[in-house]
Amino acid sequence: MSTEKDEQLHSLQSQREHFESFIKSNKDWEFVEIYYDEGITGTSLRHRDGFNRMIDDAMNGKIDVILVKSVSRYARNTLDALKTTRDLKVKGIPVYFEKENVDTLDPKGEFMLTLYCAFTQEKSKSISENIKWAKRRGYKERKADFPYSHLIGIYKKP
Repeated sequence: MSTEKDEQLHSLQSQREHFESFIKSNKDWEFVEIYYDEGITGTSLRHRDGFNRMIDDAMNGKIDVILVKSVSRYARNTLDALKTTRDLKVKGIPVYFEKENVDTLDPKGEFMLTLYCAFTQEKSKSISENIKWAKRRGYKERKADFPYSHLIGIYKKP
């Protein structure tokens, strides 16, 4: 999840409940853990302790299958996503993306993952650029919320 807003925390709880129930309902599976990074962007693997721990656990034989709600929850960087899934694929560990119905061990899985990752990465980049543009415009028009504006003079006297 990318922010710490209440609705996303609720969403995280819903996701946890969904996957825990889904995994436990399959008699051939054993629930290991829910891995997540709260309030950390998926544009880089750096600082994603939960994600990196999950990959380490998989590479060390503690996980046989990784289930993910959607590609955007896995990574918003195409190269990171492909490298990670390829490393897992060498070990025979599939990543299954529920929303997109993509299994990385399926012959067309990597192709589909590449497309979805590219879209996700560009959407993330576009949102970031739009936010930056809006802030710059707000500063220019003196309508921005300056976090420390009480410490500096930012307006002209009439």
